[in-house]
Amino acid sequence: SGQVIASKALRFLAETVSNHIKNEKYKTMKQKIKCTVLLFGLTILLNSCTDNYEEGMKKYNEKSFDNALIYLKKVEPTDENYNVAQNKIAEIDSILLYVEKEKIRQDSISNVEKARQDSIARVEREQKEIDDFKAQLSREIESFKTFNGSTYREDVSSIQIEIALFATWANIIKKAQNHKDKEINRLGNTLKTKTIALQKSEFPKLRKNYGDVLKQKLWAENIKVKTKGSGYSTLEFEGGIFANNKNKQDTQQTLSEMLNLLRFKRVNYKWYEYDDEYTYYTLKTGQDGDLVDL
Repeated sequence: SGQVIASKALRFLAETVSNHIKNEKYKTMKQKIKCTVLLFGLTILLNSCTDNYEEGMKKYNEKSFDNALIYLKKVEPTDENYNVAQNKIAEIDSILLYVEKEKIRQDSISNVEKARQDSIARVEREQKEIDDFKAQLSREIESFKTFNGSTYREDVSSIQIEIALFATWANIIKKAQNHKDKEINRLGNTLKTKTIALQKSEFPKLRKNYGDVLKQKLWAENIKVKTKGSGYSTLEFEGGIFANNKNKQDTQQTLSEMLNLLRFKRVNYKWYEYDDEYTYYTLKTGQDGDLVDL
């Protein structure tokens, strides 16, 4: 077509001017500028005369389908290649649609595979947690064989540490009982049985020891302290300071946390040995076999 011929002619002219600029030596800078401006103008004119069908087919052959569509859609109805261009547009649309569907399919496959891998990783992670918990329960149960309560008799802090150990076991037991794994449930029940038995044995000793610690501390204040009753569940103070009711209240308030922690049932305050009208406090505390909840 005439457009093709014009396009080729302009391209030839532009290449000639470009080569001339590269190879010629100009007497003045003005001459070089004129040639450069001429080349610029030819380039613009060439772009305006570009054969859209030709460029579209070039991009098509390069498989640059998106760019091919841009040129082919510019082919005018008066162009002799218009119908061919329309057919190519339809063909490219089909290709791009197939490519998009294939991308979606591949993405779907990737998502399914990722979900499968995530599922496997989750199962492996859950199994590791189960195995680790079983191992922990087994270690805790095994530790009862070497448990030595006498190491917790030094002072009040030592007593508190042993009770904290009971609380730790209680938390592990609760977690094991609520677990979906049957073996963990069984190990949790075993730990519970051993913990309850140990608490029943240890709490009376801890109360007796606590009384002895207070006895040593309050001796200088002329206050006698002793534990008595079943399981040493009663703590008794004796001293002239307790002739004052305010001192009884203050002492009871100060010791309240430890008295409840050790599950004392009663606290007596006498101001002398034969005080028949002494003051006492009854405490509503748990049984020695109840799991510790701090």
